[in-house]
Amino acid sequence: MLKTTENKINEIYNKRIQKVKEQLNILGADAFITNNRLNFYYLSNFSGSTGILVITNDENYLIVDGRYTLRAKNEAINTNIIEANDKTKLSSSLIKLLKELNITKLAVEAHNLTLSNYLIYKEHFKIIPTYFLVENIRAIKEENEIQLIKKAMEITEIVLKETEELLKNNISRVKESEVSFYIKQRINDLGGGLAFEPIVAFGSNTAFPHYTPKDTILKENDFVIIDMGATYLGYHSDITRSFCFGNNPKFKELYNIVLEAQLESIKSIRVGLPAKEAFNKAVEIFKKYQLENYFTHGLGHGVGLEIHELPSLSFASNNYLNVGNIITIEPGIYVENIGGIRIEDLILITENSIELISSYPK
Repeated sequence: MLKTTENKINEIYNKRIQKVKEQLNILGADAFITNNRLNFYYLSNFSGSTGILVITNDENYLIVDGRYTLRAKNEAINTNIIEANDKTKLSSSLIKLLKELNITKLAVEAHNLTLSNYLIYKEHFKIIPTYFLVENIRAIKEENEIQLIKKAMEITEIVLKETEELLKNNISRVKESEVSFYIKQRINDLGGGLAFEPIVAFGSNTAFPHYTPKDTILKENDFVIIDMGATYLGYHSDITRSFCFGNNPKFKELYNIVLEAQLESIKSIRVGLPAKEAFNKAVEIFKKYQLENYFTHGLGHGVGLEIHELPSLSFASNNYLNVGNIITIEPGIYVENIGGIRIEDLILITENSIELISSYPK
């Protein structure tokens, strides 16, 4: 973590664990388990791909197989390490540990639990399902997480600026696939990781919201969408800009409508707002221009250790916006055989306002 002392790191992880323990008490459970890689990393600092983290009111335990024992001992914070015989025996080691601890009521991640593990666990414990318990904690970003996401965005915007220049100087020459490769290479050069495969779309291809770059060559007056992001020390960034190099009246018309929808949605953001109301604000703007049917995805999502996290800003969301949420606001319009426009920014929700993490011109 950036410029963080050992004591501060311990404090960060203790606070995260304490939030889980508070939920244990509310649920009336004796222990909580997670085998979700990002969740046990968030709670323990263990970066391996396989393991089971056990949190009780008294102690924390991480069960790993021999491949990860040394890593777990070096990385895991405030956690007892238990080595299973092999990776197929993690559940057996878990049950043995829980019985030794006299656990009877076990909180599990219902959205991650396999049927086979459920059938095993229910033979030994009363199962208490939880839904996105850790993910909801992760949705509220701590100061150090905010700084890591800002660093990821800094890398992203440097590469986006270079990419825009590349496009301007190579009309009728450059292919979508070449631009995608360039973005990935430059993010790597600057010390970042790839948040997701870049979306680079030219012309009518921009009408596909999730598009895989092909060998389409950029032409003058084309609609262009660049959707990209870097990671830094595991934390993601996400930004989209739409361009047109030339004079295309239809692009200008649709761009201004999407920009209006984005700006009005951003204005609506506040602590305690039902996330779907921000989505509805964008729909309201598109309805004004009879374009609501061309807005075919959610307004945005949380960003952090994953590129898509809570809260979700969609018509079906039951999430509420909170201080510390880092979210995207990314309305778009997609018209078949003409093109699409999407404008996406990354926003931090503060107590009395918002802070734009992305600052690239639009």
